Order: sequence, then structure tokens, then C-alpha cells
Amino acid sequence: MSAEAAALRPGTTVAKTAADIWLGGRRRQQERHLSLTELVRVPGPRLHRRVERQFGQMTDAVSRLEPYLEHGFRGRT
Repeated sequence: MSAEAAALRPGTTVAKTAADIWLGGRRRQQERHLSLTELVRVPGPRLHRRVERQFGQMTDAVSRLEPYLEHGFRGRT
């Protein structure tokens, strides 16, 4: 390995790491505003619809439990 190549390797590593941190932070910031179905990455629209339906079913189940939870945990806020 030549001296030039050896000198470039740490610089390349530092630049790549800095870019990953910067872009990764931006991506995480954007992902905070996405819904759960948008965060779940699945191949194809058919599977995506299936995931959306499953989240919808979970939402419905929690909605049905909410009155019982409110009654059971009344005054514990």
C-alpha cells in the first residue's frame, strides 16, 4: 500500500461516518412524522394493505377496551 493510499483511508472513513450521522439524523427526524404503516417497510402494495388492516384491527381492539380501562383506572392520573 502506498503512503498516499494509507493517508486517504482515515480521511475517507471520517467523511463517510460524518455523512452517515448527518443523513441518519435527518432520516430519523423525518420518520418521527410518519404513521406506523409508513414506517413498516414491506414489499408490495398487497402486503402493505394487509399491514394497514392489522393496525386498524389493533386500533379497534384498543378502542373497545378504553371504557373498561377508564373505569378500572379512574382517579389514577
